[in-house]
Amino acid sequence: MPLEVYKEKISTIPNKGYCASRDSRYYGYKLHALCSVSGVFQRIDLSTASVHDINYLKDIKHQISDCTLIGDRGYLSAEIQLNLFETCNIKLNTPMRNNQNN
Repeated sequence: MPLEVYKEKISTIPNKGYCASRDSRYYGYKLHALCSVSGVFQRIDLSTASVHDINYLKDIKHQISDCTLIGDRGYLSAEIQLNLFETCNIKLNTPMRNNQNN
């Protein structure tokens, strides 16, 4: 899709993001994808680079339920994990950071 389409609304203009695992900044968008165990994509979304990954979970919790999601360390949040489980029966599995305890 041409960049001009995204510039129609101020909320969709590409912007700066930060990748903590690489300790680097970038400009553009983030791709969020949900796929089944068999690898078939169920949902694909774009957000601007500055939107934190956890905000994506807040959006999709009203669209899916009764499943397990596997996310990277950007989705680490005990509060969000508990909320997803209690409201939608979504289990969120994320790897622990090196400095974290169970």
